[in-house]
Amino acid sequence: MAAIAVLVASFSLSPSASVAATARATTASIDSLDFTSATVKNGSSAEIRGTWSLPDNPATPAGFTLTLPPELTGRSDAFPLVDPAGAVMGRCLVDQATLDCSFDADYLSAHPENLHGTFFFWVTVQNEAAEEGTVVYNIDGHTLSIQVEPSPDPGPGTGTEVCTQGCTFTGRDNGKWGQYDAVTGTIVWVVQVGSGRSGFSGGETVKVSDVLAENQELLGEMNGVQYAELWSSSRLVTGANGWEFPSYWAPVDRSTYAATPDSVTFTAEAGHYYDVRFAARVTDQGVAGSYTNRANISIGAGNDASVTGQVVRQGGGGTGGGQASTPTVSPTPTVSPTPAVSPTPTASPTPTASPVAPSSASTPEPVGLSAHTGGSAAMESRLMGLLVFAGLTALGAAIALAVFLTYRSREPRRRSGR
Repeated sequence: MAAIAVLVASFSLSPSASVAATARATTASIDSLDFTSATVKNGSSAEIRGTWSLPDNPATPAGFTLTLPPELTGRSDAFPLVDPAGAVMGRCLVDQATLDCSFDADYLSAHPENLHGTFFFWVTVQNEAAEEGTVVYNIDGHTLSIQVEPSPDPGPGTGTEVCTQGCTFTGRDNGKWGQYDAVTGTIVWVVQVGSGRSGFSGGETVKVSDVLAENQELLGEMNGVQYAELWSSSRLVTGANGWEFPSYWAPVDRSTYAATPDSVTFTAEAGHYYDVRFAARVTDQGVAGSYTNRANISIGAGNDASVTGQVVRQGGGGTGGGQASTPTVSPTPTVSPTPAVSPTPTASPTPTASPVAPSSASTPEPVGLSAHTGGSAAMESRLMGLLVFAGLTALGAAIALAVFLTYRSREPRRRSGR
């Protein structure tokens, strides 16, 4: 157990600077924020969950940042925000002082409406003993309360795991475990090669092969270190808790063994204990949550074993999503029927005005000749017609007479000319 503690310490992340504040055109609203448990041991970790939302058609870049108070230390992590279809619509980073989430601009462009989601991440609660009890924290205007109980570990050598008998190291079994780095999305798998209390006898040929399960890929190099890698120890120590275990682990010179990303072959030295480390990257951005790995161990001839390990991603995660723009549907215009063409109306002949019988009540006073004769207007018209006719007749007679007289005067002259 102490050896594992030393190993974990060797993989621990160094404190990182806070995530730099990102200049954003749109900042998401944090609609809820709270602890998921009612109590926490002082010095232990607690999970915080929240919900977020964005206005429709947000300008990009878009996202949000939460700043933690000094008593809450963020556990370094990185995780995606995944929509119901499995598409990644954003990513979040956690460091000691902040949670910072950024949304994918292309996703927001394709799903600009009803944008909302969830997130969760872990913090370590570190209060002074005098501040234990119900404690209220403020995170960017949101108040979170939790019951902080005393630490379960009052000090080294006094806890319930202190060994008082049977504490001598008796040997190692074959085994496997992994260390998950949520920030980089990588796992270092450790294969413990079994041996007795005194380690290997010396001269044994040992081969360890790694077989990854789904959602992982092996790496030949990570953080400047070549993998797979062989480590050894040749010294037993007794810890403060009374247990005896191999310690002072160190990498073995690579020139003394053969290695590929998925296997290590070496010749054991007398009195040594061995571990083999493989490096892998998760390929699903941490969505699966847990990852398994198998290793085959061959020592000499006919001494084969297989061990399996699993790591659980005890980190943050979240969801998100939106909808495509709802198209505006124009109403289908109603087609008016083509009006029937009316035939050109036939012009009616101008009606002949029927003579209107004069009314004695409205007959005007007679004028002209009829006024002196006491006759009617019709009688006056007939008289005028007779006068005109008589005049024309007289004129015609006069012209005829003139012609006749002219002819008679010329007749004697024609005869005398003979």
